[in-house]
Amino acid sequence: MNVRKPLPENKLIVRVRKIKPLARGFAKLGDHVVITDENACILYANKAMERTTGFSVDEVMGKNPGDLWGGKMPNEFYTRMWNTIKVEKKPFVGEVRNVRKNGEEYWQELHISPILDARGEVKFLIGIEPNITDRKEKERFKDEFISIVGHQLKSPLAAIRWILDLLQKDRGLTVRQRQSLEDIYASNLNLLDLVNDLLLVSRTGNVGTNRKTIDLAQVIRKIIAQIERQHPTISFSFSNEGTNPLYANEVLVLQIFTNIIANAAEYSDENSGKVEVKLLKEKEHGFYIFTCKDNGIGIPPQDQEKIFSKAFRASNTHQAKKSGTGLGLFIVKTIADSLGWTVSFESTIGILAVQSVRRRIILRAFLVSLEKQKFRNEMTFRRGLISKI
Repeated sequence: MNVRKPLPENKLIVRVRKIKPLARGFAKLGDHVVITDENACILYANKAMERTTGFSVDEVMGKNPGDLWGGKMPNEFYTRMWNTIKVEKKPFVGEVRNVRKNGEEYWQELHISPILDARGEVKFLIGIEPNITDRKEKERFKDEFISIVGHQLKSPLAAIRWILDLLQKDRGLTVRQRQSLEDIYASNLNLLDLVNDLLLVSRTGNVGTNRKTIDLAQVIRKIIAQIERQHPTISFSFSNEGTNPLYANEVLVLQIFTNIIANAAEYSDENSGKVEVKLLKEKEHGFYIFTCKDNGIGIPPQDQEKIFSKAFRASNTHQAKKSGTGLGLFIVKTIADSLGWTVSFESTIGILAVQSVRRRIILRAFLVSLEKQKFRNEMTFRRGLISKI
């Protein structure tokens, strides 16, 4: 590695004096902060930098971070970084792998903001670098877990499909038996596709490669028909005002809607349950809305904030003797995250919002008291008509 020549002491003293007012606010900040000149020679570093890197403030003054703890990323990363802050003169954000003084690797989220002089030229650079090593480790563990579980699932799913192929050749099956086999076969294929997509996400972080145009109304009709056969005594209804096609990963979108509608049916009374599904257009804001309402047991107020937690089941499900894994809505959130959407739940008004960069999507859950202390659930899905928000 070519170590750059440190800033001469006389120039360092002059420049450090100039940035004192700028540096004053960073002394007690818990995140690693450095201020450099336009060539990345360090003029200021806070105590958090010492804790993060293992270098003392005196050791780093006048030197370049790339010669101390940095310089471990591909050249393309640094080319993009310098082009952003020196040419475009804009703030840069990126995840960077660094090395402590003792040789230990760690990860930081690098935020660099250029400070311009009166002529609009870069005079100083402020770098704020939170440590994200724990988060990166969790992401690595999650990706490895998905990969291992996914590969373990593919073999039995393929075996089940082979058995179903044999069963479907039996000419003695009744119409209902054949329909049930077709449902199981379709579910098996969907699950296998889901596993393959999750493996793709774990390897590349990208689910966009399998996107295609989807007739959302047709997808929902198929989901309802399949769930209706599993719950023949529950009343299902579907109305559609007409929507534009949705361009997305069909397998993941199918899983989201299946989980929502299946959840509504599962927690409804088998004798008096009603599940109402609507696909309509909100004229005022130009959104398309998917709603799924049921008259089931609902979610008690004290449990609402945990609705998307892994393996969480509301307290009243045990009283109602409803079985389940507590993973249905957790999977909804997980897939939404993999698609780049953000999921949140506001327990005060019961609104669950999902949003992506290029389209606006909202899932709503309204919980209102009914007779005999029951609740009615409503989950809403909106897709914006505009390409950006």
